[in-house]
Amino acid sequence: MSFLFDRVRLSIMKRKQLIITFSLIVFGGTQVVTADERAESSRGFKNWDKNGDGFLIPSEVPDGPRENFNNVDRNKDGKVTLEEHLLATVGSEDPKKRKVRKPDSNQYKRHVIRQTWDQEKQGYDREYYVSAPEKTKSEIPVLFVFHGGGGKASNMIRGWSRRFSDYLVVSPQGYKGGWNISAEATKAPDTDFFKEIVKDLKVKYPKANLSGVSMVGFSNGAGYIFRLLIEIDDENLIKRVVPMVSSMEEGQYHDGSFWQRSNDKNGNYDVKKKPITKSSILSVHGTEDRVVPYLGGKRGRNAIHLSAQDTAFYWAQQKGFKGKKIADKDGKQISRDIISYSYKKADVTHIKVVGGGHGLGPKGEKVNPMINDFIRTGKIKRSY
Repeated sequence: MSFLFDRVRLSIMKRKQLIITFSLIVFGGTQVVTADERAESSRGFKNWDKNGDGFLIPSEVPDGPRENFNNVDRNKDGKVTLEEHLLATVGSEDPKKRKVRKPDSNQYKRHVIRQTWDQEKQGYDREYYVSAPEKTKSEIPVLFVFHGGGGKASNMIRGWSRRFSDYLVVSPQGYKGGWNISAEATKAPDTDFFKEIVKDLKVKYPKANLSGVSMVGFSNGAGYIFRLLIEIDDENLIKRVVPMVSSMEEGQYHDGSFWQRSNDKNGNYDVKKKPITKSSILSVHGTEDRVVPYLGGKRGRNAIHLSAQDTAFYWAQQKGFKGKKIADKDGKQISRDIISYSYKKADVTHIKVVGGGHGLGPKGEKVNPMINDFIRTGKIKRSY
């Protein structure tokens, strides 16, 4: 099933035929399709979503269909969700034929944390999904996965629960599709949200090992990881993290120090903070990222990022590294177009994906085994 192709039912000929058209998007047409057609289109989406973050960006889409990306991106946020993809490829779904996976299935459990803040003064149920191993005899390792801006927790957990089926995989949902880092629409108390999830997991999943959880975050979700590393005071809670396709923002690190906010509403990083030091860090970033520039600089209207390599170096310093920053030319090639900058004694490694965009694209497949190894063992190999 090709992305952005409209499947049209030709009732006169009593058969289905794929045609290259965008009548659904441009003219607002609707159609009825079978559950099998929707499943086929969903598989096509997942095949292109190489990093499993629950949405597509232009670099993940082949050249031909990419020309119509902006038409399918209905809310113009630079990403295509599964829902937008399905609307473009198979159109509206017949409610009578719809196969809906219940949120509380045997595989994925949906839980909520009630929070109140300025945007939700009457209270708001914030959700997170959990996938637990079917059978376990001992403690279960825990992996948190954080979607990027505009992403969905329910999409994230599907891919990562398959990769880590022996883990308790936890996928929280950001308010308004994002995490409160800088210029996002959300002003939600996200650090408190994470703390409340941990408390909830202790009760609902007593076998979960919450003394050293792992984390993977994409883009805005990576920014959330950096925020948690800075703000969480339990140095034994977070064991390993993989922030992908985002660096720290200047607000989070400036004047030789890390910073947090005095409150979530004003967005100012105005309180100096010494982060926890026991977490191992594996950051991943592509050199051709046009959303969060690899070399640092402006993102969107207001956010300014540090470079990917500076971000790794500052964390290494925080964790006790006393030497100089590794020069760009001194990185170690561990696979074609994959360069490693490792501050071994500080347990901080940066992976540069040469030519990789914001979604890393096909080159992201080379990174997947590195992430798997790091989450499971805390180490990556010398070559892949």
